[in-house]
Amino acid sequence: MEEFRRYLELRNYQKKNIQRILSIVKEYEQYREKGNLPKDYIRYLKQRKNKNNPEKLLSNNTVNNHLTALKLYRNYRKETLQKETSLVICKSLKTIIPEIEILNPEEIQNLFETAVNTRDKAVLCCLYYLGLRAGESAELLLEDVDIENAKVLIRKSKTGYQREVPIHSKALEIFTDYLQIREEKGECFLQGLKGNLTPSGIEFIIEKIAEKSSITKRIYPHLLRHSIASHLLKNGMKLEKVSRFLGHRSLESTQRYTHL
Repeated sequence: MEEFRRYLELRNYQKKNIQRILSIVKEYEQYREKGNLPKDYIRYLKQRKNKNNPEKLLSNNTVNNHLTALKLYRNYRKETLQKETSLVICKSLKTIIPEIEILNPEEIQNLFETAVNTRDKAVLCCLYYLGLRAGESAELLLEDVDIENAKVLIRKSKTGYQREVPIHSKALEIFTDYLQIREEKGECFLQGLKGNLTPSGIEFIIEKIAEKSSITKRIYPHLLRHSIASHLLKNGMKLEKVSRFLGHRSLESTQRYTHL
């Protein structure tokens, strides 16, 4: 499991998600060690009690999370160990996908006006104008921010794929100002008081900006990514281009924004 953990870490999964995925895979392995058949695993999940609420069964959404984790484990075994595995794979169960709440352009502007310093504005730019995940923002290297050609290379991604993202003119101006005051404490683009800014540090910065703003919605780093995706689609960018911009492995991940 430690090798699988490293596999997930290299793909920039956050610690809490890694723990959840490892727990799901361990449960499956324990199920198989008892001599149970892979084909019966879906039935087992649908009949299993919810550990957090023993009076209820697992929801379809939770079962789908298990299936997604197992597919990831299967891919790991095939790519890294060159081994096939008898993991159960099936289509996801039907679930009701909750609508995504986003920030409108005025609220985005409110956040930028509320940010007290250039570094915090640079954090907002990474999350909104570049559409990066918090982990991707934290892992963004200084050498991969190409101000001259107005583009950024994303080396580490949740999906394991690299991609290039254009730098919006407003973000370019803020990044240029930030580089003039950025202290050389680490190799990453975004710096904290003691060096490279962590995903937790980015979340803390967004929370502080949100507290000082006049926005009543709950604001968190991924909300800015949701917002730019929705704004791009609303402004006429094709779904395929938005998908590449976000670094999604499939269009299905991007289609959740189309209802907006």
